[in-house]
This record gives sequence, structure tokens and C-alpha cells, in this order.
Amino acid sequence: MALVSTIVAEQRPEWPGFRGPGGLARSSANDDGLLESLGKDSLLWKVPSGSGHSSPSVTGDALFLSSAEDGGTTLVMTAYSRADGRVLWQHRVKGDKDERYGHRAVNPAAPTPCTDGKRVYFYFGGYGLIARDVEGGEIVWERRLSFRSNTFGIGTSPILHGDLLVLNRDGSKEAAILGISAKDGGVRWEIPRPGFRTTYATPFVWKNSKRTELVVPGMLSLRSYDLAKGTLLWRVDDLCVFPCTTPIAGKDRLFFAAWATPNANAKERRDQIFWGDIEVSPKEASDPDWFFKRFDKNKSGGITRDELPPSRALDVFNFVDSNGDNVWTAEEFARVQNSSAPGRNIMVAVEAGGESVIAPGSGLAWTYDKGKALPYVSSPLLLNNRLYLIKTGGVLTCLDAATGATVYGPKRCGVSGEYYASPIAWGNKVLLCAQRGVILVLKDAEEMTILKEYDLGEEIYTTPAVADQVLYIRSKNNLWAFGKKG
Repeated sequence: MALVSTIVAEQRPEWPGFRGPGGLARSSANDDGLLESLGKDSLLWKVPSGSGHSSPSVTGDALFLSSAEDGGTTLVMTAYSRADGRVLWQHRVKGDKDERYGHRAVNPAAPTPCTDGKRVYFYFGGYGLIARDVEGGEIVWERRLSFRSNTFGIGTSPILHGDLLVLNRDGSKEAAILGISAKDGGVRWEIPRPGFRTTYATPFVWKNSKRTELVVPGMLSLRSYDLAKGTLLWRVDDLCVFPCTTPIAGKDRLFFAAWATPNANAKERRDQIFWGDIEVSPKEASDPDWFFKRFDKNKSGGITRDELPPSRALDVFNFVDSNGDNVWTAEEFARVQNSSAPGRNIMVAVEAGGESVIAPGSGLAWTYDKGKALPYVSSPLLLNNRLYLIKTGGVLTCLDAATGATVYGPKRCGVSGEYYASPIAWGNKVLLCAQRGVILVLKDAEEMTILKEYDLGEEIYTTPAVADQVLYIRSKNNLWAFGKKG
């Protein structure tokens, strides 16, 4: 598509990638009451976004998204005008298609692009890395990478630190973290990660009071590396088996929380199946065959998709259906329900300046292990020494960052279902987006205070962005811009 408008790129991007400046998911500006008046009267524009789960990245007059067509065979990179949402440029490449996609949260265009104001960098698991000029969209360089096929797709996003592009390739044939030159795509260093299965988390650059380091979650382990050389600084072991969340940090402490089904107890797993929308009675819970008694409606001995309500159970249908016959047998369901793995669901607080193995009394400030509160996909938010965790089912928890003590929760926020978007902060307000399309605005306070609830009317899988007093949200089919008019 031809360029229809010039993009004026600023030196410092306003929201350069996943979770914004520094990966902290915060805008220090005041929202001037916009969030509490969120609605049709504050909608600046709304345009089709294509199919994709990447979040917006913003620089100058442009906003960038990736999307997919033909089930992932065609991968699309688009620049939109922040003024009115029109397409500034758009380019397509042909990629590899993954026939195993089945979960509703899976999309071939899930990684969020990142930008340094001059170039924008796209990553697709079915293609690799592509660097394009911000102004006209011309290709600067590309690096093809081996195809990654996974039931839950590719969730990790590339991040920038200066002119270094960092990408986590856990789960690929050559599992590694890559440090790539943003200028020409050359590999500066590579950290082999043999045995690290798929990680859905995005790496995090921690600028702390001691040094600047790269922190990357992975299978059972959180690890920190030297950004210049890629050498290991420290690690925390015996963590979540396959993390989806990204760390958050202040100058003196970093926080990481993750939850996965194989590390959960039986009640947690049962609660997760239906997001809290469908209750399981104590009598049912004591019966190992309760699931089939309730949902095998035609008493065939198997469960098909049309017998399941909208739920996480339906989302992971392909994963449970190991023989691919589109029917769950009791044996298939039991294997998943009874499966376990090394590791544990836990939140850790890591002190700055640590070395080697971090443990209690040696660099680990505190831990928190209440599975009911720990997030599955949505990453924690740190704001004014408080940590916000949003969990499947709409369970919100606020912790004191200094001690790990509970400020409030786990407490239901009133909107159940899944939460894929990470919370962001705008001034002293917290923004939560439920998958079902409801936006919640909370006050940053010592008790749960909901200031606004707005139903967008479309599912939300992506984390919002804030730039120049405008809120950008990508829903299932559209890109929205909310701000003050006139």
C-alpha cells in the first residue's frame, strides 16, 4: 500500500513497545478525568485492525500493529495515523501457517512490535524479525528464523535497549535468547537455553540502583543477564513451569509472578476451567466423574465442543484432544486434570545487585504463593509501592511491594472471565481490560475502588497504550482511540 501521509518520528517514542516506556506499563501524566468519562463521547476514532493480538506501539504521529490473514499464511505490518486512524502504510509477507492453533488467545500476530522512533521492528513466529523504516515502511533488514509451532502460539515480544534488539526464542529447535543489532540485524550475542520449552513472557530490561540488566523468565527459572555480553548474572529456580507473564520492577527490587495449570492444586484447576462463571458444588467436586456427568449431555461417553459452554475448557479443546478426533474421552480429560510438573506457582521479590543463585536470605526479599491471586497471562503492575495482580475469573489482589503483605484481596472485581491484557497505570488510576470486552478503571488506593466500568462491546486480548493524553485499545476487530475532543 502506498504511503498516504508522512510520519514525523520523535526522538523518544511515547509508547515504544509492549507495556510502554521501560516495560513499566505506566504513563506518569494525569488523565484529566478522561478515564472516568470513558465512552462514546470520548471516542476520537475507530478503525478496523485486522486479526491480531499485538498491542499498539506509538511514536511521533504513527501507531503500529501487526495482524494476520489466511490463518497466518499472510502476515501484515501496518502504520496508522494517530490523528484519525487512517492507514499510512501497510506491507505483507508470506509466512508459515500453524495448523495447531486452537485456543482463542492464540493468533499468528501476537508479538507486539517495538520502535526506536526511526525504525519499527516486527516479529512473527512463522517468519522471523523484520525492521522497517518508520516514515515510509520501507524494509531496512530482516532475519528469517526457524518456524516455531506450539499449541498456544507465540506470545513473547521483541524489546529494545539502545540499539540492541532482544528476542526470546525459548521453545524453538535452537532455544536461545538473541541480542541483535537494531541497525543491521546482525547477532551480537546468543545465549543458548537448551531444555527451555516455550516461554510466552517478554524479556525485561531492569534499570536498577546497581546496574542495568536483562531479566528473562523461562521454564522453572527466572534469569538475569549482562546486556553487553549476554553472560549470566543470577537466577531464581523452582518457579512456574511455563510462564506467560513479564517481570516488573523499581530501582531496588524486581517482581515476578506466574501461574500454570500443571503447578496448581485440584481446586485451582477446577476453578480455572470455567473462570468462576460456572460453580461446582462440593458434592460434584468429590466425584472424579463429575465433569462428564454434567457435560456429556448425550451420554455418548465423550464430550464434543458443542457440549461445552464458553470457557477455558473450550479454549484448550485441541490441547486435551490428544488423538485429534474432536471428542474428549474420560481418559484424555483425566490425563490433563491429573497432570503435574516440577516447579511451583509463586511470586518472588528480587533485590537489586544479586549474584549467582537467588534464594531466601540471599537476594530474595519475599515470596507470595496464594494461587488464587497469581496471574496466568496478565503481568503484574507496580504503582506507588503497590502491586496489582489480576487473575482469571476477575480476581484482583493488591500487595505491598516492600513486604509482600496483602493490601486487599484476592477479591472479585465484578467482571469474570479471562484477563489477557496486562494492567496499565495512567497517573493514579489503574486500567484493567477483561477479555469479554469490559474496561475497568480503578483508583490507586488501599482498598478496591472502581471508578468506571465501560463495555467496549468487543473482546480484548491486548494491552492498551497511552500517548499524549490519548488511550489506544485494540479489540478483536478494531483499533480505538479515546481522548478529549476539541
